[in-house]
Amino acid sequence: MDLAAEQEIRARAGNLALAWYSEKHGEFAGRDKADYGELIVAAHLAAEESRQALHRWVDAGRRASLSWAEIGGLIGTSKQAAQQRFGGAGADGDVGGEAIVRTGATAFNELAIMAEEGRDGRELIGTGALSLIFRQTDSHWEYRRVTALFPESARTRLERSGWAYVSSWYPFHYFKRRIAGA
Repeated sequence: MDLAAEQEIRARAGNLALAWYSEKHGEFAGRDKADYGELIVAAHLAAEESRQALHRWVDAGRRASLSWAEIGGLIGTSKQAAQQRFGGAGADGDVGGEAIVRTGATAFNELAIMAEEGRDGRELIGTGALSLIFRQTDSHWEYRRVTALFPESARTRLERSGWAYVSSWYPFHYFKRRIAGA
């Protein structure tokens, strides 16, 4: 991507919250504290959605045979950093054992599927269209699914409580935690 295209995307993304505010209220004057609050919330939602979109595009790129090295090069990181950020798996897709893919997962049945697989010692390592991807472990697992509008501060609280982010598949984020003593 050339510099002009990159600058255009950054300008559009940076102005998204302000454009939304202008459509809703007219020109931003910054006279009221509440106006800033609305813009902060709008910018937060835009950033969260952009983060999720990036995860979805990386997932799509992987399905289209882009390597972790190629993805890392595109976003200015190493292969390992890209994989750690987006993959949830070992080097070059090695998930430390054979992947177990459960298909037919929907918003209505996937919590039950995850609970069943977790009791059987299967760790969630990825999500996709109508699918959940696990690997067999010697531990039992529990899972959380939260909506895309989940605030970043709540994610931080989850992670402090031992929950690890797995992946996102709109409109949900998926977290896992090893069950102690199981």
